[in-house]
Amino acid sequence: MNAKPRTLPRERIAWPIAGGVLGTFLALLHLGTGLTFGAGFLAWCGTGALVLVLSVHPIGARVGALLAGLFLAVPSFVADGPFARGALMCMGTGSLAVAAALVLGQPFTGLRDRLAYLHTYGNTHPITPHERGFDTAAFLRLVVATAFLAAGFAIVKVAAEYGLGLLVRWLGGEIAMLAVAELFTAGLPFAAAPLGINVPPMMQSPYRSASVSEFWSRRWNLRMSEFLFRKGCFEPVARHGVAWGLFFAFALSGVIHAVIAYVALWRWGISLLCGAFFLVQPLLMAAERYLKVRRWQPWARHAWTLAVLTLVSPMFIEPALQCVEPYWGGLGLVPLQALAVLGGVLAISIMTALGSLTARPVTARMAVEGAP
Repeated sequence: MNAKPRTLPRERIAWPIAGGVLGTFLALLHLGTGLTFGAGFLAWCGTGALVLVLSVHPIGARVGALLAGLFLAVPSFVADGPFARGALMCMGTGSLAVAAALVLGQPFTGLRDRLAYLHTYGNTHPITPHERGFDTAAFLRLVVATAFLAAGFAIVKVAAEYGLGLLVRWLGGEIAMLAVAELFTAGLPFAAAPLGINVPPMMQSPYRSASVSEFWSRRWNLRMSEFLFRKGCFEPVARHGVAWGLFFAFALSGVIHAVIAYVALWRWGISLLCGAFFLVQPLLMAAERYLKVRRWQPWARHAWTLAVLTLVSPMFIEPALQCVEPYWGGLGLVPLQALAVLGGVLAISIMTALGSLTARPVTARMAVEGAP
């Protein structure tokens, strides 16, 4: 995170902050009323549509951000289990990040301009033309990642069935988590290849990171990193020091994940542990600077990154596993569960690629005009 620090307009950023704080407060009241996941999903779709429609005007964009923040209260009403509530919280957080980006990116002249802004990370990662075809390399990576995902699921289930201990359980969970990241890494270019475009990545093979800093800044969940944590947290606070900006971004991430875990599981202990995982990350980055990890051999830097992240990953992996365990089932379900995750990733990738295709004429025009 080395972008030039900037100042956010207070009158704009106050709206998504107010919505997020109010929605989180209502969510923490634990007002469960038996709402179904399907109803919550429809509410999320409706909120997203309103955010896009209202963002045609600066005032409307602020109202949309407020509504996106208030949606965070909806998952607390859902009674379908921890995974359903956690998934809706993650979706709601993404919608709030999008709404905040649309507030800060005003003014827009049309829907395509808004889509272009979102799909190019604020007009910083252009959508470029590419020869249409079938991306064989991406397909093979999807196959391998799905196999690793199934292996991770199987390890977790075997550890539980035969009492192999928490270390084996957490190892399986980490393998599954990195496999999902690799599915997103390959899924988007695979979906975009037949459309003839190159699109900004969602993930960039996090398992290949050569430092903790690289893992978070260039490889993991890049869309959320760019819109929410870099532009909304790091850059404004970094005016007072890069270390402060880094700590604030991870502290906010810790709070968000702790709230998501709490609404999913309704237990504070493990939820705070999940949030603490993100507070540890700046300390790991400071340690690698102190140890001058950048000067190490590539294999040693890679080993360091995997080792330290594996060491602290149970703080994040265990809450995630407890969210999905009520739906776990036996070993026989592993192939179907892995394929279901693959299908979900491909659906998200296809929708993202189609949105990028719609925005492509705008980004082409901006390139000609020399827009940033």
